[in-house]
Amino acid sequence: MKSVRLSFRKKFDDQYTFDLQNNLTVHDFHSIVGLFNQAARLRPPPGPKLFWIGTLLTMWMTASISFYLCWIHFENPYILVALPASIITSSFFMAWLHRSRRTKFERNILEICSRLNATENIRGINFRFNKNGVDVTPFRIQSLSGIKSVYAIDIEFDDRYNALKSRQFNRRSRSEDDVGYILPPKSVYFNNQFADEKDSQDMFQESPPCWSPPYNEKAHTFV
Repeated sequence: MKSVRLSFRKKFDDQYTFDLQNNLTVHDFHSIVGLFNQAARLRPPPGPKLFWIGTLLTMWMTASISFYLCWIHFENPYILVALPASIITSSFFMAWLHRSRRTKFERNILEICSRLNATENIRGINFRFNKNGVDVTPFRIQSLSGIKSVYAIDIEFDDRYNALKSRQFNRRSRSEDDVGYILPPKSVYFNNQFADEKDSQDMFQESPPCWSPPYNEKAHTFV
């Protein structure tokens, strides 16, 4: 069992390697990776969490300055009461948006892997989608561990399939041996003495031994 990892950096790595030979052709490999990259372009992952946290802090700072200026201008203390509500609302919104984008991305890639496995497992090829070194499954798709998510696709090749394919290719069936094998021609020694009597039983004889005296025989070859 050997595997090839396709890391994700804005797109999945589409570089064809020598480990893919005898398992996937260049055309098949690029077609498969193209499906993954197309899904990643339509619904990309949310990106690093530090970016989202920085965006959320910026929103908080902007809201705080805006509410403070409004409080100075209108001199209404109830304006400051709305600041905590705005911070909580923006936090839930950013968390929901991040989770929604991540879930859609992981679900699309996982669905493509499932469809490919349904057809490629017959050839001993299996696709595994993982995040931070852990396989992504429908039960782990809501995981929030890690500051930065590192995605990759592992393509596994079962060597037993190649061994079985090679053995079946080199092995010839019994029917092929029977049809392809031609028996050598047999030599029949025709005795003129018995030919006149037309005795079919004595017509076909074995080859005379080397020590026997010569006979007046003619060797005929039948194919």
